[in-house]
Amino acid sequence: MRALGAGSIGTVATFSGTAAAATTVTVEGAGEDIWDAADGFHYYYEEVSGDFDVVVHNTALENTDSWAKAGLMVRQTLNADAENAMVRRRPNGEASLQWRSAAGADTVSTTSDGGSGESEVSGGSITADWLRLTRSGDTISAYGSTDGSNWTLIADIAPGEIDFAEDAYVGLAVTSHSAGTLSTAEFESLSGLSPSSNDDVGDVDVAGSVSTSDGGGGSGDGGSDDGGSDGDASGGSSFDVDAGFADASWFDDSVTVHRVQEATESAVRAAFEANGPRLVVFEASGVVDLGGGDLSITNDKCWVAGQTAPSPGITFINGMIQVDANDCVVQHLRIFRGEDGGAAEGADPMNNADDTSNVIFDHCSAYWGRDENLSVGYNTTDTTFANCLVAEGLDEPEENSNGSLVGNGAQNVAILGTVYAANNDRNPRLKDDTQSVIANSIVYYFDKAIWASPGAQSSVVGNAYLGRFDWSDAIVKGDGSVYIEDNIVADPGLNGRTFCSATQLGSRPLWPSGLTAMPATDVESHNLAYAGARPADRISHEQRVIDNIRNRSLDTDVSDPANAPGIPGDEGEVGGYPDHGGSTRSLSVPDSGLRDWVAQWALAVEESGASPP
Repeated sequence: MRALGAGSIGTVATFSGTAAAATTVTVEGAGEDIWDAADGFHYYYEEVSGDFDVVVHNTALENTDSWAKAGLMVRQTLNADAENAMVRRRPNGEASLQWRSAAGADTVSTTSDGGSGESEVSGGSITADWLRLTRSGDTISAYGSTDGSNWTLIADIAPGEIDFAEDAYVGLAVTSHSAGTLSTAEFESLSGLSPSSNDDVGDVDVAGSVSTSDGGGGSGDGGSDDGGSDGDASGGSSFDVDAGFADASWFDDSVTVHRVQEATESAVRAAFEANGPRLVVFEASGVVDLGGGDLSITNDKCWVAGQTAPSPGITFINGMIQVDANDCVVQHLRIFRGEDGGAAEGADPMNNADDTSNVIFDHCSAYWGRDENLSVGYNTTDTTFANCLVAEGLDEPEENSNGSLVGNGAQNVAILGTVYAANNDRNPRLKDDTQSVIANSIVYYFDKAIWASPGAQSSVVGNAYLGRFDWSDAIVKGDGSVYIEDNIVADPGLNGRTFCSATQLGSRPLWPSGLTAMPATDVESHNLAYAGARPADRISHEQRVIDNIRNRSLDTDVSDPANAPGIPGDEGEVGGYPDHGGSTRSLSVPDSGLRDWVAQWALAVEESGASPP
């Protein structure tokens, strides 16, 4: 399990238990309390219909306050004042039940005057580190246990006292009982529930997070290891913004800071199109609908710091983000293009324009393109994709599900620590006379991977190719020239098939100064921990793709490679556009040390244990 950053840890109460626990879920939550008429906490949840029976072992809860709480909750909505019931646990080990009978009503519990009459135990609480919450019909029941086998009923809440609709949100809830301070809780042996979303509910002042670790082991034939961990809190990804050929040497404390204070297209566009060296920070989070259009950075020297947005970050839908300028960094953004997001040819969710130079895309999630998902313009120089999640290029109506295109004449392209998932082809496509490095990246569930055209040169080092469903071509093909080193193929393995049919070089034709590739066997665990917009604060579409890779969920027995069932034809097949909410906050931007300040914000959304500056 990863170590949590020392800056966020106070005194942690650790509890023993007898049951084995293969998976640990770590939830960090702030907020004044889960109590009175409105709540503030972090929630790791899924929507459940009808009856449920959920069990979890709460092994640790940070003692930020004697009334810090961790436990299982059922909640009618994600509003702060929603009707809810929670079997809760305090740092002293006491477990009890609390509930709000209607939206906006005061909360009561088995230990309070208003609810003690419902208690089945003396004093309203018991000592327990195993918690259980059930729904049978319209009755909510809470239990506690010291061994996970012998259960004590704490209370039944019957209809009339609390009434939930058929569908409700069930999950793990944590509050620090101290706004602006995170409390860390650890859970094991969660059963009866498979959460895929996490959000702050109510006023918390500092964003919470969820991470998981397990002892799940490797991927099989090719020796790739998913590690079961979401990272090491000591320092984030192995690839920083300067890891490729592009750099951000232009960025210093003299830049102008542009604050995006509402999650709207017009507010973001004003910052993107501003003049002069600038840093774009976000004081609002939410989903921004581009209406099928493009949102472009049109002037040089722009650093977009999506990591500064409140949880769960900034997500763009139904359009494209393009860098049409030089000396730019785009970090920690999500873009979901979709079937209606403009004409098919050139309908990428994200790219840099032709003839641009020194452009970095770091920790971006690019989904549902109708041409490619994340591409490099023609005749560009020094472009980096680092730690990106490039997924689910749509295969209808043009059957054109593609990962990335590196346009003719593009020089010094570095694709590092990136995940390509469920894109049929072009993972990536290296067009004529291009120069590229593809290192420590994953390609999962695909027909074709690298296609190198005449004059293309590439160093292909330390990558993992997983879950291929068609073998009519080599993994690396074409008339270009490539250097091949330490790549693995798994689930299924090569089994005597050809890895590379392109011309092979005896040495690397190009390589970024100072870059050290990790062994290919370490790539899966690293990239699943760090790829995408906010690895410590993923939305459900991101977590779904990561889980598909980790669990090898997509069936590689595909009869028609042009219509692989794991590649969506449109966004509706995989749940539709994200619709997560958002919030606002004020940022205190320093007058000096901006580069370090931006980096610390980045780490805070990449590492579960890291804190913002």
